[in-house]
Amino acid sequence: MNISLSPDAAEHLRNDLSGRMLRIAFTTGCGGSGYRLSYASEPNEGDLLVTLGNVTIALDDMAASKLDGAVIRYDEDEDGYLLDHPDAVTAVWCG
Repeated sequence: MNISLSPDAAEHLRNDLSGRMLRIAFTTGCGGSGYRLSYASEPNEGDLLVTLGNVTIALDDMAASKLDGAVIRYDEDEDGYLLDHPDAVTAVWCG
């Protein structure tokens, strides 16, 4: 599994996690499929754990199978995290 954190994301996650981990789950919805990033105190059964420095990331089966090469970035303007994936063709927003 080749997933990485930008320096800004790593710094913010170290401060935001407070003993928790970042969990990435594959989701589907009105705009198609995507990923949900959330904090978790422990992984779900079957999650793949990846440790990058002091940050632990739990990936569900589908996210683990599809996110090779992804980079988690921090967006200062949105005050949140973005998942950059080399195979993403488009992004869709619904609502």
